[in-house]
Amino acid sequence: MGGAQSLSFAQRIGRGELDAESLALAMFEHLNACNVTGASALVAADAEVDFGPAGITGSFAEKGIPFLRDLSTAFPDLRVRIRSIMGNPSTVVAEITVEGTQSGDFLGIPNQRKHIEIDQAWVLTASTGKITSIRAYWCQSQLYRRLGVSRRDQIGG
Repeated sequence: MGGAQSLSFAQRIGRGELDAESLALAMFEHLNACNVTGASALVAADAEVDFGPAGITGSFAEKGIPFLRDLSTAFPDLRVRIRSIMGNPSTVVAEITVEGTQSGDFLGIPNQRKHIEIDQAWVLTASTGKITSIRAYWCQSQLYRRLGVSRRDQIGG
């Protein structure tokens, strides 16, 4: 029986066979489940992250994991809705909407149980089956307004 065997998603990850779009879709699915560990497994530890509006840049291991952990902790009902996704095997642009209700401090903003719905754009690059960079864009002023911040000097550490 010489038929080709279908590989599981995990096997394709292990063999480095996933493209940027597959990795992005899987990462957003893990974030929908507040599964930071699952999302992190798709990203190279030394991947560069730039969550520019929040002023967070650096390696995924040092900056990205804590950001995603803080996001999923502050918004336990987090939902990432993909509006569009396009690219090539190594780079993808995803237009997403991030929504949830704050139930913990986030980015120094005290919890006020406010609901957010923020449109974002993420650019992800991938190589050998891992995400190697993430750049995310959103309107930080809109995030502040949705979380009830009227003055930036009211934001904590």
